[in-house]
Amino acid sequence: MQFSEIKGQEQAIHIIERAIQTQHIAHAYLFTGPEGVGKKKAALAMAQYLNCTGKAPESTQSCGSCPSCIQAQTGSQPDIIVLEPDGASIKIEQIRALLSKVSLRNYDSVYKVILINDAHLMTEQAANCLLKTLEEPTDNTVFILITSQIQNLPITILSRCQQIQFHTLSPSLIQEILLQHYPAQQSRIGLTAALAGGSMHTAEELLANDDLAQTRQDFYQLLAKLDTMRPAQIISWCEQWDKNKKMARTLLELGQLWYHDVLLTVMHSDSGLILNQDYLAELRTQHAAPEHLLHVLQYFRTAAEQLEYNASPRLVLEVVLLKTQQLISK
Repeated sequence: MQFSEIKGQEQAIHIIERAIQTQHIAHAYLFTGPEGVGKKKAALAMAQYLNCTGKAPESTQSCGSCPSCIQAQTGSQPDIIVLEPDGASIKIEQIRALLSKVSLRNYDSVYKVILINDAHLMTEQAANCLLKTLEEPTDNTVFILITSQIQNLPITILSRCQQIQFHTLSPSLIQEILLQHYPAQQSRIGLTAALAGGSMHTAEELLANDDLAQTRQDFYQLLAKLDTMRPAQIISWCEQWDKNKKMARTLLELGQLWYHDVLLTVMHSDSGLILNQDYLAELRTQHAAPEHLLHVLQYFRTAAEQLEYNASPRLVLEVVLLKTQQLISK
């Protein structure tokens, strides 16, 4: 993995490359940001670079062809250790086993690089166990913690790490990447990129979801008649998403696209700006005050944030749809 392969994270990569160029390598990093935006790839690229034996002087790119790079690319480099959650959490036993490896001498590498993916899933005991090592770091050992939920990490862990922020990807960049890798799905890529919420991981999941078109149709039919529905009907419809956080997130993205288009329609904007071109007829039947629609868009954005904080998908959908109904019916 090379830094040049990571798209849309120029600021984060610049910080990493600057640390490499100045040889100011911290003993612990925290790569934080949304899911599926390149955090783990950047961590692997950094690990590969740090142990590359064939890199050119002053280059921030690993050579990709030395024995260490080849091992890194195949996941067999013994001094690059990746720790993943065991089920729903990272347990203290995993951290203890990891630290026993850290205490061993490096094989042939300058650095031992430890990647802890989804670090926010560490149990309290696991985090406390890791903390002791972060407080007294071993020479030539670099920890890279990767998280999409920084708020769930103890402040004691945060204070021992240098944080590097990764950001959501633009829909145009996601579309560009998807077209390169999935040209046969060109007809679905535009909508998929718009719904991905800035995450390549989400985009690829959506592209593989053959039910997305039907879900979109069903949801837009509901939104088109939302102002005339009884609250009990809305609540009943939301029940099917009770445990499906991923689809609830997709529905909230769809809702934002729908009301974005409704706002353009009621303001008589250029129809070429409408994202849901295949629903132009339905959109033109919608009537609501522009200021109300702006509030609705904020409802959906807030609901998406609540979902990230582990709120119930069903309740989040119920609240946003009932609030929207109340506002657009005025």
